[in-house]
Amino acid sequence: MDRKVNGYLASPSTSTPASYYYSDGEAHTPAPEDVAEKLRRAGSLPKTADSLADLIVQEVTDRRQMIGGVDNFWLLLSDITDFNPVCMSISILRDTVTVEDVAEQLLRQTEKFPRFRQKLEGVGGLFRGPRFVDDPDFDIFNHIRVIRLPEPAGKRELDLLIGELIAEKWDLSRPLLDTILVENYRGEDGACAILSKGHHTLSDGQGFVISQLYLTSYFDDLAQMMNGAADKLSKAKRGLLLPSEYSKSLKPLDHYASDVDLAPFVSLLLMLLYWVVFVAGSVFSLFWSTYQGLRTLVYLLFTIWRVEMVTADQPGERTPHREFSSTRVFSLKDVKACQQAFSGPRPGSAVAGIPRNQRRNVRSKKGHVTLNDVICAVMVDVLAEVIASKPAPKTTRGKIKRAVNRFLPTPMGFLVPISIRQPGDWSMTNLSIASNVYLNPSRDLTSDVSVHEIHAHIHRCRYEMSLVKHSAWPKFCFHLLQLSGQVPGISALSWFPKSRERGNPFVKMMRRFVVSPFMDSLTQSFPAVLTNIPGPPKVITWSDVEISKWFALPPQGGAGTLGIGIMSYAGGLSIAVSADLVPGSEGVARKICEGFERRFGLYVARAKEVLEHQD
Repeated sequence: MDRKVNGYLASPSTSTPASYYYSDGEAHTPAPEDVAEKLRRAGSLPKTADSLADLIVQEVTDRRQMIGGVDNFWLLLSDITDFNPVCMSISILRDTVTVEDVAEQLLRQTEKFPRFRQKLEGVGGLFRGPRFVDDPDFDIFNHIRVIRLPEPAGKRELDLLIGELIAEKWDLSRPLLDTILVENYRGEDGACAILSKGHHTLSDGQGFVISQLYLTSYFDDLAQMMNGAADKLSKAKRGLLLPSEYSKSLKPLDHYASDVDLAPFVSLLLMLLYWVVFVAGSVFSLFWSTYQGLRTLVYLLFTIWRVEMVTADQPGERTPHREFSSTRVFSLKDVKACQQAFSGPRPGSAVAGIPRNQRRNVRSKKGHVTLNDVICAVMVDVLAEVIASKPAPKTTRGKIKRAVNRFLPTPMGFLVPISIRQPGDWSMTNLSIASNVYLNPSRDLTSDVSVHEIHAHIHRCRYEMSLVKHSAWPKFCFHLLQLSGQVPGISALSWFPKSRERGNPFVKMMRRFVVSPFMDSLTQSFPAVLTNIPGPPKVITWSDVEISKWFALPPQGGAGTLGIGIMSYAGGLSIAVSADLVPGSEGVARKICEGFERRFGLYVARAKEVLEHQD
């Protein structure tokens, strides 16, 4: 019988395996297709593609909003250790302000810096970093506290309050900024105090201070200065500055830079000069970076197990209490006197042969010492004196460290922040990294120290500070750490969060015996965190009220460490210190400030002797 192929008569053929055969009884008219179903199936592909595209766009958007790895590092570190990432800004005002004034100012601040009205979301993830999102319940008055000090409401009472504020823990479910109005402060330098407290995840110290300056009369000058610096750097890279702006020795070429025919060639020459110097400096930095990195590693391994803190020993858990103090304001002219007296190869060489009335902007071409060099030299002397005056340790570990340190060299570590922030960058984020710098105290800590010993001591500190300043390793570590912001699981600190400790014996064991002890040892590998924050050179106002005194304070490190802020403002310089409030060493912050005043006064007196000898 003939069979039908797809409904048509045909002979069977084995050459058409794709055809199918059936008899007349099996033949039937094909059912009409469901057009709607066919369209639905066809339409699912574009919808899938659209959904996939939306997911990719959303993922890219979320990734862009995730905080950087350094921002997240402070969250991880405070989860693993007892580190409290608090930055403080302390402004003493000449007159009083109202809570309404404060609220108005802070609302302006949140418009310029949205992170202040946002809260964290997604903290603790391994494959997705946290991000800041708007807080729907944000109310500026929830972040303002009005406090009245107990009588007599002076400096000592204010210091006690600041210590309590530094010790407060953070609630990560709300925006990470608090402002405290102390409305009855009655110190010699003001009638009111504004205390601003921010989490380090918001920004580095420089960004935090910029956000505080936004509320003052200085902000327009600051914006002009920062934007001008960014513009100047951009022009320098393209050879568009005057030759004298690159170097005073190129001033004779300024005339040719204004010549219509020669200007393009001068510009090309300057651009090439800039990049040649940049490349040469990078190569030079790479060499010194390797040396600095190895040197720091050796010092770290050599001292990490025997660091003696300024405070008394804490054999158990770290005390939850903190203390604070500050120095009087010193004149920057005194710092300038130390710089001029102790710069150069020998005391007084920077101003030798120059009349007194022509020394204002004189600086040594070789061996110039900076404000940081002078202040660090004084501070390491002060801390060494305080440690030497401590009572004999009571713990076995403390006794061993004290005994070993009598025989081995014991350079003192300072954790010094290093800014990566480019000129003109207003970002509220962490654009800094830190490195240990190891300084030795002067060989003569008495009041009879000679001019030559002070000169040699400052230059030893200058050498160590210069190594860190020109090293590329901290910057490399910064960019490496930033990568962990997108995928926190890159960092081992994120593997054992406190939230997973309950019900997971392995996480609990790793936190207790491995991760926490290791990170504690690193955060206690230095006695102090020390940062220098240049402030406005003139008196400024806050809500039209003059700021008479201003401090900024970095976080402390691990147990027993100090937070030391060097602040210049309106032609003056002051030091702020925070410390653990430990039984047996109460008042150590005030003791350090008083010791700094004495030691710095001695340096200034010796500097003036040198300068007078040159007249």
